[in-house]
Amino acid sequence: MEILNFESYKRENDSYDKGKTEKEVLEQIKKEKDLKADKITTILEEHLKNQGLLTIRERNYVGWNKAPFDLTAGQEKELKLFGFEIKSDKDSYERLDHQLEEYSWICEDVFIVLHKKEAPKWLPSWCGVIRISEGGEIYQEQHSFTREPFTISTGYEWDLLSHKNGLGAIKEKLEDQFKELVLIRKNLLFNRYFAQMNYDKFYPLTDKQKKMIIGFDADFQIKRMKKELRGFEKRLENFKGLLNIAK
Repeated sequence: MEILNFESYKRENDSYDKGKTEKEVLEQIKKEKDLKADKITTILEEHLKNQGLLTIRERNYVGWNKAPFDLTAGQEKELKLFGFEIKSDKDSYERLDHQLEEYSWICEDVFIVLHKKEAPKWLPSWCGVIRISEGGEIYQEQHSFTREPFTISTGYEWDLLSHKNGLGAIKEKLEDQFKELVLIRKNLLFNRYFAQMNYDKFYPLTDKQKKMIIGFDADFQIKRMKKELRGFEKRLENFKGLLNIAK
């Protein structure tokens, strides 16, 4: 996830020698003192904020109480959400599979964040791994990739869906509208997480998304057209009045 710009240990002027292999770095980390989850979270959150991301702790898509996510970050420009499940050196992976599944329905990218603890062998391929050292160094051990559950990814599927339902003539429009629905969902989720933190800031829909939503409701369109027509008639009467005065 390039936006987060996680750094490798292979840098000059840090406590880890340039050129060390990942295995050597991990061996060095294993010699450090255990880190608690709060310490790991604080280091990561500071890094995310420095990258210009919004952050919120202990919150999920329904509130704070039901299996909250340890740390969620948001990128305002594209309304992206990133989820981080923090595991201290003493934590278990007992509920991790469920936690990651919950994250995957909400976040663009999902990571587990560790110190010395080894990542589980069964970890899904779409889940990234971040490792944090005692001194606050951050290393992206495994990349995450987007797992969008509502995206129909191939043209063949759209062709099949459209033609089997007699909608072949508007296939491109259907596909475009579905993509916009996915973006509207992203907008709703982003506002749920971050608009509540800043009551003076709200993340609006685009004009295209608004028009598409209005287009779903014929009654609303008729009411809006009638309102616009009344406004036009009123402006026309005013214009006629001005013409009479000029005469």
